[in-house]
Amino acid sequence: MSLIKENEIFLFEEIVKKNFASKYKGSVLGILWSVLKPLLIMILLTIIFSTLFGGSIKNYPVYFLSAKCIFDFFTAGTNSAMNAIKGNKNILKRTAAPKHAFVLGSIIAEFINFLITLVILVAVMIVTKAPFNINTIPFTILPIISLLMMITGIGFILSILCVYYTDIQHLWSVVTLMAMYASAIFYPMDIIPEPYHQYMILNPIFWIIDQFRHMTLWQSMPSTLNLINSLVLSTIILVIGIIVYIVYEKKVAMRF
Repeated sequence: MSLIKENEIFLFEEIVKKNFASKYKGSVLGILWSVLKPLLIMILLTIIFSTLFGGSIKNYPVYFLSAKCIFDFFTAGTNSAMNAIKGNKNILKRTAAPKHAFVLGSIIAEFINFLITLVILVAVMIVTKAPFNINTIPFTILPIISLLMMITGIGFILSILCVYYTDIQHLWSVVTLMAMYASAIFYPMDIIPEPYHQYMILNPIFWIIDQFRHMTLWQSMPSTLNLINSLVLSTIILVIGIIVYIVYEKKVAMRF
């Protein structure tokens, strides 16, 4: 049975609109922050790390932004999904609205933000005259699919855990912080001693970032095995997430 039925599409669309709008509610610049924030951070870090690493990273703006847009979507998507059920418990107590619509709606709202950052990435590539390979760009859909499946699977699990254990929010913030530093987002891999590379490879987000950089910045295809491993792992995470959600969906209502 499909997680989203036809008669739930309207509700789903409204949830996506609500989540996307609430992100910028009360802000003077509104949605412009989705453009300004990554640009300002990129400019700041480019100044800092271009000086620190002596220009060892070629086209640092693209190097940084190609990784940051991936990691920011992962963090924002999982955090938003984690609070989707608990944060809407008053609505869920009064109506028969499907809980998964809130989880998926929160992820799609963050996906829209992610698409905006991809437009920024393309603009930065054009401005910095970064090399562009039309043959590899279409394949960027593969790491994006892996990322979306991973976020959805983890999001379902976190949304259930958050109802039972509020502390999971603090624990997850630590996990994502560790993942950020283990993903080579703003520093070159060669500053990490060779023996520690094996530990970074255990980070699935690092795989996706590396694949995305290959296709955008380095104009080459990552290994087929690397792509398959990411897709398989993300599929497993998605299936586990759906199973956890199905098992606990009705039970969480008793925790409200």
